[in-house]
Amino acid sequence: MITEEDVRQRLRANLRALRLAASLTVKDAAARAKMNLRHWQKVESGEVNVTLQTLSRLGEALDVDPADLIAEPPIVPSK
Repeated sequence: MITEEDVRQRLRANLRALRLAASLTVKDAAARAKMNLRHWQKVESGEVNVTLQTLSRLGEALDVDPADLIAEPPIVPSK
């Protein structure tokens, strides 16, 4: 059974991997998601839970399906 902590860690790992694969800084990624830089940092470090709205914004910023953000890592798009 997957726990809340497992989901948070999957999100953390996928968010970072996808951001780096897109060659985005945290600042640029946060701007794309229309969210505060510090909030993005907290999500990427696994410090906070996110709402569905935030999950959607993260996916949009990285041009991925939000469900991919909580899939079992690694999720790295092919170029």
